[in-house]
Amino acid sequence: MDKVLEIRQRLKGLYEQYDLYILPVVKFLVLLAVLLAINSTIGYREFLTKWMIVVLVPLICCLLPWGAMTFAAAVFLVGHLSALSWEATVLACVFMFLAAMVHYLFLPGFSVVIALVPLAFLLKIPYVIPLAVGLTGGVTSFIPVGFGVFAYYFATCIQRSAGFLADSAVNTDSLQRFVQVLAGLRDNPLMYLTIVSFCVTTLLVYGVRKLSADYAPYIALAAGGIANLLMFLAGGFLLNVSIPYVSLFVGSLISICLAFIALFWVLAVDYSRTEYIQYEDDEYVYYVKAVPKINVTQPDIKVQEINPRVDEDAGDDIREALDMLDSMEKEENGQEKD
Repeated sequence: MDKVLEIRQRLKGLYEQYDLYILPVVKFLVLLAVLLAINSTIGYREFLTKWMIVVLVPLICCLLPWGAMTFAAAVFLVGHLSALSWEATVLACVFMFLAAMVHYLFLPGFSVVIALVPLAFLLKIPYVIPLAVGLTGGVTSFIPVGFGVFAYYFATCIQRSAGFLADSAVNTDSLQRFVQVLAGLRDNPLMYLTIVSFCVTTLLVYGVRKLSADYAPYIALAAGGIANLLMFLAGGFLLNVSIPYVSLFVGSLISICLAFIALFWVLAVDYSRTEYIQYEDDEYVYYVKAVPKINVTQPDIKVQEINPRVDEDAGDDIREALDMLDSMEKEENGQEKD
């Protein structure tokens, strides 16, 4: 464990030293993955699928705040849908307007979650999002999680209805096209189950994390992962929803492990040395629980030569002196014999 903590300390030191370069690279890779996911799902505008555009946009946005990533993803979404039908474009714009209003009203600066949720679904680890957001966000952090889930199912609904929306030969008016898309969202109980499960899990992880009990963040992760799994099992049974149970169990296990790794990277404390402090001022009495962080001092290794290497010139002189002594002894022995 000490070795792991030492590696963690070195990595954090490396990040603190080169964060000016590491953070833009992370932003670039994340936005690149999001744009590739959008292009693979609803890539109807050929211009936006060109590699020059897909790489140039993340290069620009990596120098901007995280909110620029969400804006770029929204622009790509609207651009692709505009090549499919104007009805789908209008619905997407209405959804993004509502998401922006609700999100910036309650939780400004956390909009990147909306773009990360569909990416997590495509990577088969969507359950890590409510766990991670519950650990790092506030009490209203479930809002972008819910909108992110809706964005994923909205994109899949558009993908399923693409043939109907793009076929201009079909004798239907715009109202019927709107109804077709809205009906696909309305008749999707799995979407409602996922939204409720993710939002409840996010709130549960946040609530348990804020407790003063020892190991509260780790208990929050375990409780959130188990609660999310149970809600999907119960909801699938009650709503008669077909749920891929193997993917659910494996994805939940991987998500919990990833969340534990992220928590260990961000926060490592020693609960065995917890201290309870009490002090007061003129108006209040304060009761403080202090938990020390684990900081491993990197060993300063110094190599000291016990038998220092003799210089080659000095060694030659010594050998010559020894040879002279040896010859002198031989001469003395010869004289004694005589």
